[in-house]
Amino acid sequence: MKTSAHVLPDRFTWLRTDAGHDLYVDDTLIAEIRPVNAGLMLRVCVDMGDIAPFEMAVRCEERAIGWATQWARQRAGLLCRYADRRRTAGVAPAGLALAS
Repeated sequence: MKTSAHVLPDRFTWLRTDAGHDLYVDDTLIAEIRPVNAGLMLRVCVDMGDIAPFEMAVRCEERAIGWATQWARQRAGLLCRYADRRRTAGVAPAGLALAS
């Protein structure tokens, strides 16, 4: 069940996988929640400007999803630009190869 605190902006989505939960902006992985020993590990995968990748231990899925959702909502514009830049960077090398 999603509470209002877990509502994501457009372009953001949580996906449940066999490994855990993944937070995406479009097709760019932003964060992941994975089981570790008796708890869970939340990993933020963004490396851009003021945001560096980090990990933190969490006790339950609900709190991990809530924390990451709130974190992403507060940085939605920056995270969307990050996803856009990664998508553009992925296309640029092919375009350069064709222009040569």
